[in-house]
Amino acid sequence: MIVKYAKIRKILDAEKIAAGEVVERPANIVKELIENSIDAGAKEIRVIVRKAGKTLIQVIDDGLGISPEDIEVAFERHTSSKIRSIEDLDTLSTLGFRGEALASIAAVSQVEIISRTSQNERGVQLNIEGGKVISKKEVSCQVGTNIKVKKIFYNIPARQKFLKKDSTELSHITDFMQRYSLAFPKLHFIYRHNDLDILNCPVNNDVKTTVFHIYGRKIAKFMESVEYIEKDPFIKMYGLLGHPQIAKKSRNYSSLFINNRYVISDVLFRAIKEAYEGTLMINKYPFFVLFLELDPMVLDFNVHPKKLHVRFEKEEALYNKVYNIIRGFIEEKFIDKEAKYISTELDGFIPKNERELGDIEESLEEIQEILEDEKEVIVDGVQLDLMDQVVEKKFGKKSLPDSYIRGKYITSNDFPKIRLISYTGQLQNKIYIVLEGVNENNEEGIFILDQHAASERIKKENLLNAYDNAKVSKQKLIQPLKIDVSPSDKIFLEDNLNEVKKIGFDFEHFGGNTFILREIPTIMNKLPDINIIKEIISDITEIGKDKSFKEVKEEIINYLACHKSIRGGDDLSLNDIRNLLIDLAACKDSYHCAHGRPTLRFLSYNELDKLFKRTG
Repeated sequence: MIVKYAKIRKILDAEKIAAGEVVERPANIVKELIENSIDAGAKEIRVIVRKAGKTLIQVIDDGLGISPEDIEVAFERHTSSKIRSIEDLDTLSTLGFRGEALASIAAVSQVEIISRTSQNERGVQLNIEGGKVISKKEVSCQVGTNIKVKKIFYNIPARQKFLKKDSTELSHITDFMQRYSLAFPKLHFIYRHNDLDILNCPVNNDVKTTVFHIYGRKIAKFMESVEYIEKDPFIKMYGLLGHPQIAKKSRNYSSLFINNRYVISDVLFRAIKEAYEGTLMINKYPFFVLFLELDPMVLDFNVHPKKLHVRFEKEEALYNKVYNIIRGFIEEKFIDKEAKYISTELDGFIPKNERELGDIEESLEEIQEILEDEKEVIVDGVQLDLMDQVVEKKFGKKSLPDSYIRGKYITSNDFPKIRLISYTGQLQNKIYIVLEGVNENNEEGIFILDQHAASERIKKENLLNAYDNAKVSKQKLIQPLKIDVSPSDKIFLEDNLNEVKKIGFDFEHFGGNTFILREIPTIMNKLPDINIIKEIISDITEIGKDKSFKEVKEEIINYLACHKSIRGGDDLSLNDIRNLLIDLAACKDSYHCAHGRPTLRFLSYNELDKLFKRTG
């Protein structure tokens, strides 16, 4: 390949290319404008969007405003009222600081801004298109700023076509609105889309009341307040930690704020999740709204154009500190206190006349006799008793139940600790089942079945067939359930009611963020807990947020199949296992679960012979 020298020139429209680092979608514009309003000391912030922000984003605040002589400068790149040099980053306390936001927004849209300060009797109106000032004039207006951003990416059609559907873009805007409402509960946030209120968080709330407004009463009820202050080195932590009952399938629901800025930090998320260890189910994440106040000297928000990620000076020390604070709280609130409700002291629940003291003493003596005979009994063998009862004596020894024999380990020096498997073949961990049979090559041997993977495959194929044929089996609820969801979940659910109905959930929008659930898929067996339904909605929303329902149909069905399958740890009868095998054999793909893991593994007798060196 011949490489020719090309003259280096300035890139035309470079500001449009650079704008893409800050303005990826309408939600980024909303975030930047809200941060400016907060930095301006606003008490009330109104956000009005149309067509998910694609045609209009309007932010109205009652903050300090912008003076006539500064308003044009504000839309030039790298201009700021917050910092003067790089050294100022060490003491940064504002949300915006780089001076890129307004310039980037103006480069890819049509902007109209009206603003007035308290020192001016009249305000100024500025109109900008594609980064160029079109007009500027004096107008009468309130103190504060009213900015309209219209036709995002109108001058970059290639970028405009990559915007997602309205419900997806709106969910991203709603997510930011929820985060900032939580971060600044003392401010009054009003958020409207197409003349419909999505969020209205009244002024002077506390964080828990704001959680109530966004996520509903049931979530707020299971949130516990936490507060910690240390002077040297300075760290303050406060906010809300959720009970394990409201844990989520994704960490994206939780909110972490550092110096009132919403951030994404893998280090701190890991510290918090690991502090919950022992209280959460597998693949669950704690739900929390936490605030950290740290010395700005140990932070760097300037590592990403959108300022969502943060870097710490002493990462490991901060991890340990956050872990220890949260863990202490978890042990006090969610472990020690919960223990009171699961006490094994049953005396108060057993009627006094149910068992006489003599009966108890007699039973204890009987158990002691059995234990003394244990070693000899295991060696001699016992006639099995179908009722698992100690009913007779043989040769001076008591006959033991099969379940007792299988449950006892044979222990001896220099020999492994061994016991018999259950008569069903289900192993002690209740995950795997040992079977025997013949494979497709007519080889005899042992099969090992993963009970959850097998059940998941069966449920997936049943749901997929029912969805494709629009014949999903549903059961009508005797008493319809009234369910409150978060604003972002509401947007997705309302946009996909018909598709969600095809998998068995019949929702009807009741108004606001409330839905009525009238039917559920029969695969759920019985009326589920309302929190489980809300969890399913949240998880389906998270899966489908950035894509259409049809694109993520199989992923959502995989999730539902997993949710209602036999779990690892479930105790199965012989009949349960036989039915599981029959249903698995009828599947199109009997050998993989919904996520591609194997359901069945085979070990032939020939392989066992080689293992024990029985063949030459």
